[in-house]
Amino acid sequence: MKRHLLILAGLMAIVSCKGLSEVPFTKLDHYFFKSGQDIPANPKIDTEEEFTTLFGFASVMGESGQPTPVDWAREYVIAVVNPVTDQATELTPVSLSPKDGELVFTYNEAVGEKQSWTMQPVLLVKVDRIDEYETVRLVKRVAH
Repeated sequence: MKRHLLILAGLMAIVSCKGLSEVPFTKLDHYFFKSGQDIPANPKIDTEEEFTTLFGFASVMGESGQPTPVDWAREYVIAVVNPVTDQATELTPVSLSPKDGELVFTYNEAVGEKQSWTMQPVLLVKVDRIDEYETVRLVKRVAH
């Protein structure tokens, strides 16, 4: 009997933690935010048409120089776009998890030295539509 209670308690712990689990994502490489576009108010991008209006391809030489593909039938994109700056800025993903009926995307922002040129920091990740939520909330952590 004691053994059955332990097993039941373990299963209940696993089931209750399932809602707190991380959602898998893949970082997109080799894209840039198009000049003249407004920074999107909603970080969730559902369609290829919306995405190509906002972002362009930035292919580079080499084996891994092509933009990361997105299968729009199975995936959507979460976009973090900062304003244009003359400071070296790096955005890196930390986590993606459900909380209170929305998806929370946490990322780090590291701001470095002033540069002689400007840049527009962008962080893009793709998420499987199985883990789709209507609302995506961005949480920025300032990295030091």
